[in-house]
Amino acid sequence: MKKENRIRAAVIVLLVLIFSTPTILFSQTEERVIPENAKSMSNPLKDSMQFLPEAKTIYKSKCTPCHGKKGKGDGPSAYTCDPKPADHSSDFVQNRTDGELFWLISNGHTQTPMVSFKKTVNANERWKLILYIRSLAAKKS
Repeated sequence: MKKENRIRAAVIVLLVLIFSTPTILFSQTEERVIPENAKSMSNPLKDSMQFLPEAKTIYKSKCTPCHGKKGKGDGPSAYTCDPKPADHSSDFVQNRTDGELFWLISNGHTQTPMVSFKKTVNANERWKLILYIRSLAAKKS
């Protein structure tokens, strides 16, 4: 009987850890402040049409789960996010500078489930993602 109680207690502890981890990881007390020098960065990739096919592939694998195929914030994982993922076609996102977007993709965004992609997506690919995000402005409907 004691062994069953220990197993039951271990399962309860494990469940508490599993379900509380997202809250612990994603609850931040301060809004992420983007440094001024990051805001003024400009995208070194100018030929957006050339890079869009590759950018779309990167977006599909890294961003679509939360942001959705059209960047509306309605991906298959969006329902688990609090707050909901940003709509990349929105004026709110489109009015950010390339440097702000690059910084947010690189470092993540506090008070959201947006994680840092600095270690998993190289800088050149992050700039390509910004080109793709910009292309979503024309696809608001």
